[in-house]
Amino acid sequence: MNTRKIVIIVVAVVVLIGLWAAFRPERLWVNKTVNESFPTTSASAAGMPQTDNAQQVLATGRFHSVAHDGAGVATVYKLADGKRVLRLSEFSTSNGPALYVYLVAAADATDSDTVKKAAFVDLGPLKGNKGDQNYDLPADADLAKYQSVTVWCKRFNRNFTTAPLKEGMTPASPAAMNGPTPLAAGNFHTVLHETKGTATIYQLPDGKRVLRFTDFATSNGPDLQVYLVAAGDASDSDAVKKAGFVTLGALKGNQGDQNYEVPGNVDLAKYRAVTVWCRRFSANFATAPLTPKQG
Repeated sequence: MNTRKIVIIVVAVVVLIGLWAAFRPERLWVNKTVNESFPTTSASAAGMPQTDNAQQVLATGRFHSVAHDGAGVATVYKLADGKRVLRLSEFSTSNGPALYVYLVAAADATDSDTVKKAAFVDLGPLKGNKGDQNYDLPADADLAKYQSVTVWCKRFNRNFTTAPLKEGMTPASPAAMNGPTPLAAGNFHTVLHETKGTATIYQLPDGKRVLRFTDFATSNGPDLQVYLVAAGDASDSDAVKKAGFVTLGALKGNQGDQNYEVPGNVDLAKYRAVTVWCRRFSANFATAPLTPKQG
């Protein structure tokens, strides 16, 4: 191999490494989950009892999607010792390079330009793209000015997701804030093909019901369909063939989060499992038994 080819190969490798370092594409598929407990004051940490006024809700709001899907609740608390903390609960968004949490001087931010034009307070790197987490607020941050929370990608100057904050609201889960209410849920188990993920049926505020797959992955195949099956589970293909089922449509993808509308006349007390079914070969790829959620 001559010197010129060696130089070209070395340069190509350096460029590829540089592109990887800049874009970090693997982070789009690798989640970082955190589970921080509610912040405690020095008194509670020392074992002293707290009163009902140990923390006060100053503002709260629900995340909505911007450049990437976002879900969960942002709440600003004032603790007993006077410290203010932003807590993200039931939070999830896409992962990415150089993600940060901003308090933004705007009532909301439905695009990236709003954040760029407004003033903001940088609360630090996002601890995880999934899970509950806490961020200290500077003492001089004026919540009358900084009225929303944004997850910002510094690498690409993109607004991933934003939560507009409303003063004095009681903290709530996404479902309690006019969001979807989970009716039943279960984890997929492998039947003929390795499968993972969660199936959850939600009731929306308008009364519609939706089946949502999250963190879902299975093998690809011909003519894959999503069935609600009239059985508590289905560990083989015969169980699906013998039970009644409702077809919710073609599988949208063998990987990733996805939604399917559930017909209004479907009785969830009867249809208690979700199956990914291959019509070409009459085969059960995977099933998720559904357990009702307690109201």
